[in-house]
Amino acid sequence: MKTHKGAVTVQSFHYDVESPAADVKSDLQIQIEHPDFKDEKGNNLDESEGKIFQVIIPFEIHPENVPFKVSGLIGQVVQLVGFEGTQEELEPKQVEQISRPVVEYIETLTYQVTAVAINRGVSLNFTAHSKVEPNEAMKAAQEKKNKK
Repeated sequence: MKTHKGAVTVQSFHYDVESPAADVKSDLQIQIEHPDFKDEKGNNLDESEGKIFQVIIPFEIHPENVPFKVSGLIGQVVQLVGFEGTQEELEPKQVEQISRPVVEYIETLTYQVTAVAINRGVSLNFTAHSKVEPNEAMKAAQEKKNKK
């Protein structure tokens, strides 16, 4: 799927000291929204090439046996060229494709911050084989669509 992508934006990124024995957490909640985007003049953005979505990923991660946790909210605006449907109509593979740059940003930020904070970069490596599931709002919308 061809896309036009905006810059990845970091709304928040937190690094906190945590006991290595604390519970392991790997919480990434991929959210895809279609907000009412406006240009500088207040007009709706042109979606003639395809729908424009905002990928938002709130996250909280505490890898096993490490002395830190990271959390935050990172997102990106993407236009899906030739796609005219709703976010509920996106296939899991498409969700993975358009959210991957944001996930990679979380991996990169974590590596860079831990390289400075604990003198060794920690790689998170959320792979394509990791289970990616829509958040509860997306699941509810898909179920509602399937009942029609």
